[in-house]
Amino acid sequence: MDENQTDPQNNPEPIQILLIILGLIVALVGVIFLYVTPIAANVVVPAAFWVVLLGAGLFAAALILRPSSKVARLLKHFPKNPTGSWIVIAVLLSATAALAAYWFEKQNITGYLPVVTIWFLGAACYLLAFFSPDRLRRDWKKWIIDHRAELILVGVILLIGIGLRFYKLGDMPYTINGDEGRIGIFAKESSLNPHANPYSLRENLGGLYLQLINAMVIAFGSNAFALRLLPAIGGSLALLTTYRLARHLTNKNVALIAMFLLAVSHTHMHFSRTAAVTYIQGTWLIPLELYFFISAVEKRSSWRAALSGIILAIHMSIYISAMMVVGILIAYLLVAFFWLKKNIRPAWRQIMVFWAGFLIVLIPEGSYILRQTNQFMSRFNAEGTFSSGWLANEIVITGKSGATILFDRVVHAFLSLIYYPAFEFYGSYIPIISMVTAVLFIMGLVYILIRARSLKMLLLNGYFWGATAAVGLFAIPPSADSYRMLVALPAAIIIAAIGLDQILTRLGIGMKTRPFHYATITSVIMVSLFIFNIWAYFFDFIGQCRYGGDVQTRFASYVGNYAQKIRRETNIYLLSNEIYRIGTHDSVNFLAGNRPITNVDDPMDDFEPVSGEIIIANPDRIGELRAWSRTHPGGELQYIFDCQKEIMLVYKVP
Repeated sequence: MDENQTDPQNNPEPIQILLIILGLIVALVGVIFLYVTPIAANVVVPAAFWVVLLGAGLFAAALILRPSSKVARLLKHFPKNPTGSWIVIAVLLSATAALAAYWFEKQNITGYLPVVTIWFLGAACYLLAFFSPDRLRRDWKKWIIDHRAELILVGVILLIGIGLRFYKLGDMPYTINGDEGRIGIFAKESSLNPHANPYSLRENLGGLYLQLINAMVIAFGSNAFALRLLPAIGGSLALLTTYRLARHLTNKNVALIAMFLLAVSHTHMHFSRTAAVTYIQGTWLIPLELYFFISAVEKRSSWRAALSGIILAIHMSIYISAMMVVGILIAYLLVAFFWLKKNIRPAWRQIMVFWAGFLIVLIPEGSYILRQTNQFMSRFNAEGTFSSGWLANEIVITGKSGATILFDRVVHAFLSLIYYPAFEFYGSYIPIISMVTAVLFIMGLVYILIRARSLKMLLLNGYFWGATAAVGLFAIPPSADSYRMLVALPAAIIIAAIGLDQILTRLGIGMKTRPFHYATITSVIMVSLFIFNIWAYFFDFIGQCRYGGDVQTRFASYVGNYAQKIRRETNIYLLSNEIYRIGTHDSVNFLAGNRPITNVDDPMDDFEPVSGEIIIANPDRIGELRAWSRTHPGGELQYIFDCQKEIMLVYKVP
C-alpha cells in the first residue's frame, strides 16, 4: 500500500465510526429485544429480528463506504475525536443496560448477567476515553527496589489484617444475628424475580451486592462463612485503600500507621466478620473513590476522575453509603470553589469528567430508582430523621427546637466514636475506637482543622465531618450510630495517625530528625493497641458469647446449624413457647435451608413422635425433654452448650 494512501482500518472516516457505533448498538438492542420476545408458534420472523438486521446493515454500510462517496464528503470536515466516540459508546451501552434490565424485569427473566456485562462494558468504554497505556509505562523493577521497605511493611500489615478477619470466619462469632439471617434470605431470593434485577433495592441493599453474596452461598453453602466472606474481603481491601488515601493526603509514615490502626481495630475486625452491617463495604469503597478524585484534581488527571465516578456509581448498587459520598463531594466542591478557588478551578475539566462518569454509569440504577421510588425510600421512611416523622415527634416530646435536636444528634454521632459503647449489632462495651487511639484522634482533628485551607486537608475534613453529619442528621435511632459511624472510621483512623505523627514531630522526634526514637515510640504504641484490640474482640467479646444481643438470637443460630446437618426427610420438632419458637429469626431459615421445623407448644405428654424423628428443647423446656427421654429410653440424647451454659437439648426418638 502507498504510504500516502489512507488505511480505512487505522484511520476510519467519521461516517464509518458513526455507522459502526449505530450498527452495534442497534444490533445489540435488537438481540436483547429478540431475547425477551415470547415465542409464538404463528410468528416465523419476530419483529426484533428486523432490528438486528438493521444493525447489521448499518455495519455493512460502514464496511463498503468509500471516502469518495457523497455522504463521506459531507462529513469529512467533522472533527475526529476518539474521546467523544468512547463517551458516546459508554452512554449508549449504559442506556442499553437500563433498557435491557427493564425488559428483563417485564418479561420475568432472571438471568441478568448479559445486562451487567453490557453495563461494565459501558463503564470500561468511558474510562478508555481518557486512559492511555502510556500511563502504565514505568520502570517497575526500579520502583519496587526503591520502595521495597515500605512495600514489605504494607505486606506484613496486610497479612496481619487479613488473618484477623479470616481466622475461623464461620465460627467466630458462632451466632449469626437476625439481620445476618435476613440478608442471607434476601441473598437467596436475589436469584428470583422480582429481586433478580441487579439494580433492585431491598431496604437499600443493592441487588448486585445481594447476588454476589448469593454466589458465595451457592459456592460454600448456607453457612456463616459464605454469608461473611464478602464483608471479610471488603474489610481486608479497606486496609489497602485507606493506606492509599492516607499516603496521598499525608506521607508514608502516617499511611502505615493508619493502615495498622485499621488492621487491628476491634470494631473494624468485628464488622468484617459479620454480614449484618453493609457499611463495611463503604470502608474500602469510599477511600478508593476519594483517592482517585483528589489525585485527579491535583494531577489534572481525567482518567482518575473517570475511574472515581465509575466506582461511585457502582457503589450505588451496593449500599446507601454511596449517597453520603455524593453529598460530601458536592459540599466539598462548593466550599473549595469559593475558599480555594485558585487550587480547584483549574481542575474544572476533571470535575466534569468525574460527574459525567458517575451519571453515565448510574443510568441503569437511576432508571430503577425512578421506577421504584418506594424501594429507594424504604430505609429513609423507616429510619430517616425527617421522612419517618421522628423529628416532629421529638419536638413535641422534648419541647426542644428542631435545630437543637439535630445538633444533639450530630454530637451523639461524633461521641459514638470515642464515648458510647459499640453495642448495636456488636455487643462490645468499648467505643468504636480505643482510649489511646481516641487521644491521638482528637489531637489529629485539631491539626486538620487548623490546616483545612488546602485541598487535601479540606477533603479529609469533609470526609469525616460529612459522614458524621450525614449519620447524625438523617438517621435514627441514636443507638445505631455505633455501627453507622463505621463509614467515618477510615477517616478517623487517618486523623489519629496524623495526630501521632504530629505529636512526635512537634516534640522534636520526627522520623526525619530522630528516626530511631520515632520508630520505637510508634512501635510500642502499635503493639499495645494490637494487644488491647485482640483482647477486646477475641477474648472480652467473643469469649463472653455476647454477639446476637439475647439468648433467643443465639438459640436460633444453634437450631439452624444443627438442622443443617440433619437429612431433609427427617422431621424436626421444637419444644417451643412464647419466647423460643420457629418463625421469629431468619437465621434459622437461612442456616437450615428453609427446611420445615415444627413448633410444639403442648406438653410432651400430649406429643407422640415416631421413630427417627428429632426433638429439640429450648432452654426453658430442657428439663421437660430430659424427663420424657427417661420414660422413652433408647434414643440419642445430645446436650448443646453456649459458653458452658445449656442452650438446647436434642433427642432422637428410638
